[in-house]
Amino acid sequence: MTEINTDHELLVLRTEPTEQGAPTPRSIEAAENDGGVLHRYGPHVEIRRTQPLEIGGTPFTPSPKPRAPLGTLSFAEELGIGAFTLRRSPAYRTAKANRPRDGEAWDMRGCAPKVNDTPTDEALITSMVAAPQADDMTRGSELSPGAAMLVGSVAVGIIIVNGPTVATQFSESERVKVVAEVQAGLTWLGNQEPSAGINWNYEIHNVSIPTATDATAVDDESRWRNPAMGRLGHTENWQGVIDYVNAMRARLRTRWAYCVFFVKGYPLWHFAYASAPRIVMDYANAGWGPDNIDRVFAHETGHIFSCPDEYSAASCICTSTHGIYDEPNANCATCAPGGGIACLMKANDWAMCSHTRRHLGWGLTTARVPQGAPIHAVSRSRDKLDIFFTDQDGRVMSAAWEPSMPVWWEGFWHINGGMAMAGAPVTAAVRGPNKLDIFVVGADNHVYTAAWRTDSGGWQGWWRIGDIRVPHRTPVHAVSRSADKLDIFVTDVSGRVMTAAWEPGFTDGWHGWWHINGGMGAPGAPVTAVVRSADKLDIFVVGADGGAYTAAWQPNSNNWQGWWRIGNARFPAQAEINAVSRSRDKLDIFATANGGETLTAAWEPGFTDGWHGWWHIRDGRARPGAPIHVVSRSTDKLDIFVTGTDGFIYTAAWEPSFTDWWHGWWRLNGGRTTLGGAVTAVSRAPDKLDAFVVGGDSRIYTAAWEPTFTDWWHGWWPMGS
Repeated sequence: MTEINTDHELLVLRTEPTEQGAPTPRSIEAAENDGGVLHRYGPHVEIRRTQPLEIGGTPFTPSPKPRAPLGTLSFAEELGIGAFTLRRSPAYRTAKANRPRDGEAWDMRGCAPKVNDTPTDEALITSMVAAPQADDMTRGSELSPGAAMLVGSVAVGIIIVNGPTVATQFSESERVKVVAEVQAGLTWLGNQEPSAGINWNYEIHNVSIPTATDATAVDDESRWRNPAMGRLGHTENWQGVIDYVNAMRARLRTRWAYCVFFVKGYPLWHFAYASAPRIVMDYANAGWGPDNIDRVFAHETGHIFSCPDEYSAASCICTSTHGIYDEPNANCATCAPGGGIACLMKANDWAMCSHTRRHLGWGLTTARVPQGAPIHAVSRSRDKLDIFFTDQDGRVMSAAWEPSMPVWWEGFWHINGGMAMAGAPVTAAVRGPNKLDIFVVGADNHVYTAAWRTDSGGWQGWWRIGDIRVPHRTPVHAVSRSADKLDIFVTDVSGRVMTAAWEPGFTDGWHGWWHINGGMGAPGAPVTAVVRSADKLDIFVVGADGGAYTAAWQPNSNNWQGWWRIGNARFPAQAEINAVSRSRDKLDIFATANGGETLTAAWEPGFTDGWHGWWHIRDGRARPGAPIHVVSRSTDKLDIFVTGTDGFIYTAAWEPSFTDWWHGWWRLNGGRTTLGGAVTAVSRAPDKLDAFVVGGDSRIYTAAWEPTFTDWWHGWWPMGS
């Protein structure tokens, strides 16, 4: 099995302490490849991760050992550095490459609990710490106690218990080994879902107790645990453990917290076991040995965050449900087909099945999208996002986000069985916070629509709109002029620019299709539309001669007027001219020309000579015809997005205060996609931007920007497993 590559981690030592959660200067490693903090061992020591490989992440550049920060490092900070150094050593890597019993089930001979023994009375009691701190109310944090899910910041207390004899004491090298194994196991676990934003924050205690291994005690655990809690200043019982974990989380200001006790030589019910908020582990690790502590610890952490065992000796059943989604334990070895698939909860494996992902609270299911395909995003309100796409199997899919969701995005959902060609654009129009209409060209070349309303039980449809025939993967551009008016636009198989309309008063459904003023383009050429007011529509298309053309509609002007050519620039036949209206009387359009130039033009009523432009934006270049997506956050703010000729995702911005016109182009956090691939964005509010793209692994990725992000954009985060 593939082992953890420390080249994708970067040790950062700070000369001055920083407040937890403070932004990291972009200078720490060309920030476009920095995926944020993975481990934190105090104010001076961080281990950071790279961006996901599929979205452009590459190993960090080797650098000399950083200088020690001013002042004295804490015990935890010293051990964090020592553990990382050990993990990068050739001997450690060799040991991992040859780890014993790789892939064996956790209940293999010699590793099951002791016969005729039972856990301590407290060993299976779940006592998850209370709700998150008020200043850490990240997505989905308003959960009841016990609703554990692995998302956000986690405090980990490592308590190394030393008894009165050599056999029960940890040497310095063994302490470093313990921390290295925990670090390795949580590196793997924390990177399984980058979108969950997991970061581990540590306290480490080396505790000495006088208790003999055969001292009288209620049970095996309380013999050493209770005096250890006393050494930490807490009551010498189970409540002391709960109090310690709660206090640690308050100190480290994290969302979740748990602790682990490492012991040597003391009798245990089992070499490793867990129930929130603690794990117990024997350093010898039974038949697995210390070199497998990383996987055993990751497995036990799974229990802390709601994962059940999947091996036979645990007497698992496939119908039991776990986690915030009540996900069945369908990979249980006693009942899953073929005994189940590889998974950390079943065997000594760096693998994770989809059921375990759901048990951990990671909400999105699997989705794969053809590279370059568009992800359409809409915002129904400041706190609601919906995305739509057609996956590689042709299923019309969606996912949704709002702050009340238990963990980030939810989905992906197949909408009412809708099918189209793989990667076909799905466009959406928002008629209000609780009204969505989507459109796609089906596999039979007809245009279809479905609608969602909160008062109609979710999605309804699909309904075919007329008899028009449209090339596969043609975008159906849709706009809503008011809560009760929809207009859609396509170019049909003959190249005719066509439109249809709907209002509640149309008792016979949609009206149209109408050929707009004889307009022609290439069959399937994108027709984009923009609404300047309830009674003003402007549409844009690349004509048969490669020029950009526009037409306009107003109720008092005998319907459609045009077509007018905009400037002399020439574009590929299938190029998309993206348009935005910053106010009732301002239009801006964007497209990539035949030579790859990223161009813009503008119109206002004061331009008595018509459109102005085309202007080349900051010498930017992309694949000819590559879409330039534009977002208007307010009357005076524009943000645009495009995939450059190197496959990286770029953005630029305009405001009237920019006396030198556009600013950019900036690489957007190292994100990459196929040449000419679509990058889409949406603004939920004047101070919020969310971007979406299909990465090199065909997964959907998202990134976000707010003015409070002093280190610029955050992400890219992969959506789904």
